Amino acid sequence: MNFGIILSYVITGFLLVAILATNANLNYSSSELTATQMKKNHSKAITEVINHDIPKIGFNRVNIIDPAFVKADSNEIVFYSNIDNSADESVETISWKYTDTPAPGSKNPHDHILVREINGDETEIDFGITRFKIDYFDEYGGDTPMATPVSSGNLQNIKQIEIELSVQTGFSLKSRSNPDGRYVTSTWIKRFSPVNLRDN
Repeated sequence: MNFGIILSYVITGFLLVAILATNANLNYSSSELTATQMKKNHSKAITEVINHDIPKIGFNRVNIIDPAFVKADSNEIVFYSNIDNSADESVETISWKYTDTPAPGSKNPHDHILVREINGDETEIDFGITRFKIDYFDEYGGDTPMATPVSSGNLQNIKQIEIELSVQTGFSLKSRSNPDGRYVTSTWIKRFSPVNLRDN
């Protein structure tokens, strides 16, 4: 028996396994990077609209809208604003609501639809949103959020709004080390201080 040949086969086998494992890891890393970038882009698209809407709570061209809020809950915010800065100073009712409606086509059980509505005109956002949480504060820089839903008598006390948004892939990435897979996540948190909520 030629032990040299046997040894060469064994070494070749180990090398082949190592190459296959490396390729699998590279494929996983490539998929993870692609998914991460995709979720970052989705998060950016959503947050650009949030960054447009929330600072305009209570806004009008001449006078501040009072009351500014209709509803303030942990998963829904409804407010008044001249959101398009129209010259006729018409006021719109704007709402953001995180629903319990599953996103169509997603295999992620935590993925639900976020709805933005202006005067009854709904836009459904289903970019893999798994968390949309809103906190309200009655003092600037406060650590303790107001209890939600904020009562009608306390709506005028809101000074700051903090929104946390998480988006995940609609599928899980699986690997040999994680056969159950995991969802790639991108999280964004921002606290807003709308100028029209300041004490006059």
